[in-house]
Amino acid sequence: MEAEEEGAKKLSEVNFENLPPTYHNESNTETRIGNKTVQTHQEIDKVTDNKTGSTIYSETVITSIKDGENKRNHECIIDEDCETGKYCQFSSFEYKCQLCKTQHTHCSRDVECCGDQLCVWGECRKAASKGENGTICENQHDCNPGMCCAFQKELLFPVCTPLPEEGEPCHDPSNRLLNLITWELEPDGVLERCPCASGLICQPQSHSMMSVCELSSSETRNNEKEDPLIMDEMPFLSLIPRDILSDYEESSVIQEVRKELESLEDQTGLKEPDSGHDLFLGDEI
Repeated sequence: MEAEEEGAKKLSEVNFENLPPTYHNESNTETRIGNKTVQTHQEIDKVTDNKTGSTIYSETVITSIKDGENKRNHECIIDEDCETGKYCQFSSFEYKCQLCKTQHTHCSRDVECCGDQLCVWGECRKAASKGENGTICENQHDCNPGMCCAFQKELLFPVCTPLPEEGEPCHDPSNRLLNLITWELEPDGVLERCPCASGLICQPQSHSMMSVCELSSSETRNNEKEDPLIMDEMPFLSLIPRDILSDYEESSVIQEVRKELESLEDQTGLKEPDSGHDLFLGDEI
C-alpha cells in the first residue's frame, strides 16, 4: 500500500491549461521503494474542437509493483520434489512445497493429506480405503462394486459415488446415442451421473428435465430372477438406450419362436405316416 501511495506522489501534476490545443504524451517511470519497484505508465491527451472550441482532457495511469528482483523461484515441479510430509502446490504464481493437511481439512488430492489419510468428499479423513464412497477416482475401475466414478456439483473432481436408488437422479441414456458411442470408445470414463442400481431403470420425468430411478417392468424383474448376476456384474447395462435393448429382446424372442416352430414341424413330420394310415384305412372302409 505504501509503495502505491509513494508511486502516486511521484506523478507530476499536469496543468492542462498550459498545454497546446492538441497534445499527446506517454511516459514510463520506475520508483524504488524499499525492496519493491513501482512502475508507472502515464498517458496524457488533449483534443480541442476548432469549430466549437470545446476541449477534451484525458489522463491514463497504469501502476504495477515488482517484488525484489521479480524472479520466479519454483521450489518444486511435482510432489516427489518435496520432502516427506509436504506436497507441491501452485500458489501466488509459484510452485511451492506445502505442509500436508490434518484430518477434516479441505483437500482436492490424496497427496495433500498427511500420512495414510485420503481425500474423501473433499476432506482429509482417516480409516478410508480407495474405491469407497467419496474417494477420488479417475475411471470406473477405481471404484468398488455398487459404485461409479462420477462428477459432483460441489466438487471440482470426480469421486466414487453409490449407484442411485429408487427416486434418485440418474444417468438417462434415452435418445443419447452419442453417450453410447462415447461409452464404447472409453467404457471406463467418468460420468456426470451414475446409472441406476440393480432392478431399477432411469426414466425421464414429464414435469422436469431430470430423470430418476424407477422400478423396472415385471418382465425385466423376471429376467433378473432367472439370472440375478447379470445386473450385479453389469451395472452399466442401463447406459444402453431402452430401444436398443428392446431390439435385442425382440431378436431373442424371434429365436425362441423359431425353435418352437421347428419343434412343431418335427412333431408334425413324425405324425404324417399315422395320418396317411388313417386315411388309407378310411378308404378301405
